[in-house]
Amino acid sequence: MPRQDIYTDAIYGECNLTDNLTTKVISPFVFLDSVEGMDNDTYCYGEVTIPKDYAGRMEAGKSIYTRIEYTPVYKELFIRLKLDIPDIIPEYVINKSDNTVWFPIKTETDDGEVLPARTAGLLQLNDKGYYNLQYMGDYIAIYSAYETDFEIKASLKQNEVFLLKTFAGNLYQHPVTGVGLIEFLHGNLENSGLAGKLQQEFGDDKMIINNAYMDSSTGELYMEITEKNG
Repeated sequence: MPRQDIYTDAIYGECNLTDNLTTKVISPFVFLDSVEGMDNDTYCYGEVTIPKDYAGRMEAGKSIYTRIEYTPVYKELFIRLKLDIPDIIPEYVINKSDNTVWFPIKTETDDGEVLPARTAGLLQLNDKGYYNLQYMGDYIAIYSAYETDFEIKASLKQNEVFLLKTFAGNLYQHPVTGVGLIEFLHGNLENSGLAGKLQQEFGDDKMIINNAYMDSSTGELYMEITEKNG
């Protein structure tokens, strides 16, 4: 299997980040137009459908990921958690604090204060509408679903670039590693010792140089590399 690593921009040296949503199960959410017996003028109500096995595993801090479309209504939001059980009477997770199916949605300020969440204000948490709902027992805390993480990609090309740019002594863990290509600028592969240096450094990193040549007018080095175990 080709090697993988944290993906880094080889020109600027910056790490690329990902929102880390690909591994999350996004539970469907719907706004409810009107709920009988509830204060629809003051509050807004919604429903999230969750896997049926969640019912027995609802504990403080459990996350439910969902996407809530922006709605320009500035009302406090209540949500009920519907179990995904088809073809029977709907079942919901019970709020044990009042024995209803409704959970107030709340946000947390930078100072740790817990406040009611309002529908129009959710956009400040995530401008794409993806949210992490954390079950807290008597209410549900809402956060952005984005969990920034390093982007992992196949790393052969970036390893090649960094190995060429690095001088011996640049890498703390590998102090003798590095081609230091700039020292060979406008040089000749055969006469400058660059060919041997390339073979040694890339071989030590388990890479095979299939072809290489340098444009003497621009100083650019062109290489075809494969991994020994790729």
